[in-house]
Amino acid sequence: MVGAIRKFSSWMNGLAGVVLFLMMMLTVVDVALRLFWKPITGTYELVAMAGAVVIGFAIPQTSWDNAHISVDFLLERRSRAMKIAFGCFTRLMGITLFVLLGWYLLMKANHLFRSGDVSLTLQIPYYPVAYGLAFCAFIQALVLFLHMALLFKDGENNG
Repeated sequence: MVGAIRKFSSWMNGLAGVVLFLMMMLTVVDVALRLFWKPITGTYELVAMAGAVVIGFAIPQTSWDNAHISVDFLLERRSRAMKIAFGCFTRLMGITLFVLLGWYLLMKANHLFRSGDVSLTLQIPYYPVAYGLAFCAFIQALVLFLHMALLFKDGENNG
């Protein structure tokens, strides 16, 4: 299970990297074409949606790699049990946050789907991005849950 989620998180991160590259290329081409008074219509909308996808799909791998910012000077001189307890507490808070976020995004995506909301210029529906971000939030909650399980197995330094 851990290996499958780790591999899936890596795949999601790769997808985020591809979307980031395409987003950068779109921006470069749009800026270049503006020199000839021929900007790409809807670039702002595409970059905004792509930015949400990049962030959402990169979060699980960032957690696996412990690449997020952490302040651990408060725990440096604490016992292993205290570090594990603190790690469990913070992961439980993260799981709660991402499950609630995923649930909210799922409800928002359903609302966007039913209402037919689309972007102003290109008329792109918003609901696929919201569903994708809900999926990412649930995967992140699963990653945090597995990290917590590994915390009991390996101690305070897992990943």
